[in-house]
Amino acid sequence: MEGAGTDYKFISALHQRGYDLILVGYEDRTKSIVDNAKTVTEAILNTIGRREGNAPLTVGGFSMGGLITRYALAKLEIQKMDHQTALYLSYDTPHRGAWLPVGIQKLIPFLLGDSRMLGLVSSPAAKQMLRWHSEQVQGEPVPHKDRVDFLKELDRMGNWPRRPRLIGVANGDGQGVGNGIKAGEVALSAEGDLSGTRLFTQPPGRNALVGELVMTDRDPISVHTDTIPEMDGAPGGTLNNFGLVAALLKQLGAPATAHHPSTCFVPSGSAVDLADFDLATSEADPFADLSKLPLERSGLDEFLCASNSGTHTSMTAELGSWIVDRLPR
Repeated sequence: MEGAGTDYKFISALHQRGYDLILVGYEDRTKSIVDNAKTVTEAILNTIGRREGNAPLTVGGFSMGGLITRYALAKLEIQKMDHQTALYLSYDTPHRGAWLPVGIQKLIPFLLGDSRMLGLVSSPAAKQMLRWHSEQVQGEPVPHKDRVDFLKELDRMGNWPRRPRLIGVANGDGQGVGNGIKAGEVALSAEGDLSGTRLFTQPPGRNALVGELVMTDRDPISVHTDTIPEMDGAPGGTLNNFGLVAALLKQLGAPATAHHPSTCFVPSGSAVDLADFDLATSEADPFADLSKLPLERSGLDEFLCASNSGTHTSMTAELGSWIVDRLPR
């Protein structure tokens, strides 16, 4: 938020306007959202206890942090506890799920990879956040049971906190333009013992080829999907997913090239909690123009999408100043 190369000095802007900032850290960011919400709850109650005066709180988070704080505030209300929060904010939070290319998810069990690769799809947080999940080489990806259970638990807490005003921003554009990556292109290719392995950007429709998995002395496997729309080039905050996998493969002794290092991670419609944005069928449109949709379609009271899709959770003047201007006075 404040490091070298940051487009907007968010922390400095808060201090210049007289706000205090409390940063919450987690012992393990890959733990369950429900477990890490306990840390947020403690931080909220501790802040209220140590606060001088009665200024209301603003509570929120970046990426998964927005889900953690959303759940924590909602649960405090169910428990009839006064969180004294006037504003909730989320920054490129996957309210309706995040995207990790299926080819990557299939490659990991195919390799029986090390813990760094397994953590991409097997951590409790990943299982809860990913809209499509797979731990097997074969089979159509579906929401993991942990995600289904978390959404039920969130619904049991009222889905959203009711007292604060709810705002959020998306690092993805809101006009349905996307990042320019086309469907069906080679996103990653490998050499060495994996020579012939190729992962593709997600095509829409049935029998869509997303991966060719090849390893010395093993039968090659082609991976297809039937129910997933075009996602890698969709409007949304981008993540260096293929780039990260290529780097890990090189460390494992399999030279690899990421032809599209970064693709969509949090679709814009997910970041603004667009109603019915579950992308459940290949006919669903992740490129919908959100600017033409009525605000009531969102679970947020107000939101802003970036002018152009950029890096997930990157702090920009456009998004950061919009948030600062909406903080309680």
